[in-house]
Amino acid sequence: MPAYHTSSSFTSSASLSEERRRPRSSFNRDGCVFRRGEGFHPYLQEQEVFLRSNTDTVDDESWHELGLNDFIIMNVRIGCHQFNRYSDVMVEHQRGLLNRGLEPWDMEEHESPILEVSLGYTASMGMMLFKQNELQRRRVHVGVFFCDLFTDRCFPRLIR
Repeated sequence: MPAYHTSSSFTSSASLSEERRRPRSSFNRDGCVFRRGEGFHPYLQEQEVFLRSNTDTVDDESWHELGLNDFIIMNVRIGCHQFNRYSDVMVEHQRGLLNRGLEPWDMEEHESPILEVSLGYTASMGMMLFKQNELQRRRVHVGVFFCDLFTDRCFPRLIR
């Protein structure tokens, strides 16, 4: 279900020139008033989403109430935090590929909003998959360690 929007048809020339000078926030570009799928709850504030995306429990959030643009921006932000946490265990190619999708758009290249969103979403999904793979690898490593420890204690080596 789409988020609900507001529109204003009246803008003065003074407010239009002020808006051109002021950098536009990338949050809630569509001007949503209500949360997606919840027509009676106000849309989340930028500060609330920022704080919720910077916690350790970010994996427990579904983020279903955000509009698509804010959902992508928030997931790229989470992907950047996870990239910083796991970049030391990545090979160089993984690091370069994921970083290219998560970093801000290079000002010297031709801007393509569709490509930027696609790269951001793909890189955040890749970072999520890398994180899950790394957690699984650590679990297997710990399991093998305890299995070796159990075997050494129960069946001591006869030949040393």
